[in-house]
Amino acid sequence: MKLVVFGDSILKGVITIPGSGKLFDIAEIDSLTLAQQKLGFELDNRSLYGNITSKGLLKLQNFFEKGGEADFCIIEFGSNDCDYDWGTFVQKVPMTEYLDNLSQMVNLCRANKVTPLMMGLIPYVCDNWFKTIIKGHNEAAILKFLGGTSETLGKNQLAYKNAQADFVNKNNVQFLDPWPIFEGHKELMCYDGIHPNENGYKLLGYAWIKFLSEVKKEF
Repeated sequence: MKLVVFGDSILKGVITIPGSGKLFDIAEIDSLTLAQQKLGFELDNRSLYGNITSKGLLKLQNFFEKGGEADFCIIEFGSNDCDYDWGTFVQKVPMTEYLDNLSQMVNLCRANKVTPLMMGLIPYVCDNWFKTIIKGHNEAAILKFLGGTSETLGKNQLAYKNAQADFVNKNNVQFLDPWPIFEGHKELMCYDGIHPNENGYKLLGYAWIKFLSEVKKEF
């Protein structure tokens, strides 16, 4: 079984370590590598830090144009799409564009006889994510934009999560939802409020093992 993956830093295994002097580090073992070691599939992980659906769509198009093949394609986007450029308050990918990009990626996979799979969003730890995004920006302006509370970040992300869940139901896409694993469990997240820590990735890896053991090929 061959899996190709188009996603963001979550499936890249990014962690943030206080005082490391680096923007980010990579977990000793990311969730999909953990699943690969258990299940023995071929893994082509093309996930990128900061990735959004508009970029992922172009990468997927290029993959197929160059004759790329796989049994399954994991599509994992959302938390960067719903985020903003905090200097200009311009959203990276508006909701309608986000859903259209997901639709095009799923259709591309199926047109090339590759079964699409999708992973959902992991909930922000809003207070910690707020502390992360204000670095180098105008804290007062950001807080005003958010209506005076960091919880607005979570509400915005939740809207994308719900829209994605509706999308996979309507389009019959097999879906791994990690939200219940992380919701209310700050101890599984890095200090930046957006990336799982090593323990979080292990739990996500176990979820992948169960999910990928049960997925069905469409072609």
